[in-house]
This record gives sequence, structure tokens and C-alpha cells, in this order.
Amino acid sequence: MQISVTFRKTDSSDALKEYAVKKVGKLQKYLNSSFEADVILEAHKNHHLASVNISSNTGINIQGEEQSDNMYASIDLVIAKLERQIKKHRQKLREFSNTTPSKMAKLNVYAPESFYEDSQADEELDEHASLTPTIIKTENVAAEYLTVEEAVMKLEFQKQDFLVFTNKASNQISILHLRKDGNYALIEV
Repeated sequence: MQISVTFRKTDSSDALKEYAVKKVGKLQKYLNSSFEADVILEAHKNHHLASVNISSNTGINIQGEEQSDNMYASIDLVIAKLERQIKKHRQKLREFSNTTPSKMAKLNVYAPESFYEDSQADEELDEHASLTPTIIKTENVAAEYLTVEEAVMKLEFQKQDFLVFTNKASNQISILHLRKDGNYALIEV
């Protein structure tokens, strides 16, 4: 657990920093893994702002921001908000895992160089032979029954590039892929 506290437009206070670290540290009981937290405490003319961004090793990113007349109250409000978000996320994950049994899908990972022909290998191969891709890793993946919306939400929480799932609407195995432009591509098998 790594917590950093930043003060903006206000003097840093050890008591305030210790209070923020103590409060954010209590969120550890809701997260099953270690996490990093960035706490920003900012003072304005008529209000105090506390914002917290939490990144977990399991891919969970949760952020909250609250303001009030007192910095301590702002910290308490943002921690309460983060607790609700974490509990809501955990409840949704429990609901996902309690759905009907999932189908299994087999993923083969091919070596990139196996898709390209080598000039020397080209000479050695005869006219009818072709270069076949080499499987470097095979993995069985449970394809959970999810709607597309649930799959998008789960993919965002997992911080991975793709998710294999069974589409509830079509009852087919589908792959949701995060594109480089930030949009999602849905591939139905």
C-alpha cells in the first residue's frame, strides 16, 4: 500500500497528512490486494477540496472528489464515497460470479515471427509446402455469461485489452477488445 498526499494552494500539515493516510489506509480492508493512492488536498477561498485516486494491482481504478468548508470533513466525505464505490464494485463482481455456469474457450497464442516467411526458408520449402504458425501458449478461459454492457464494465475494471465471455443475448462466445483509439470492438464467434 503506497499513499501519496499532495497539498495545493495550502500549507502542508503533518497532522492533516497523517489523517488522510490513516483514512485512506482503512480502505485496505475492502480491497483484497495492495493499492496505490494519490490524495490531493486543495484549499480555495470558500471551500476545501479533497480528491483521491486509487489504483489496485487487480486493475481496479476508483476515484472520488468532495468539497466542504473544512478539509477534515472533505477527507471524510471522499472516503465515504470511495467506500460506497468499492462496495458497489465488489457486489457487481459477486453477481457476475454467481451467474449460470460459464462455457470454456481455448485461446492459442501464436509467435509473431511464425506468420512471416524467411527468405532462406522460402528456398528450402517446396512449392506446395506452407509456413504454419507456431503455438507458443495455450490457455483455457472461462467465458462467463454477461451482457455486452456488463462485459464493458468488467473489462474496464480488469485493465486488460480483451475479455472472452458468453453473450447473454446471442448465447455465443464473444470477445470484447479494447482498441487503440479507446473504443471497444465486439467479435462474436
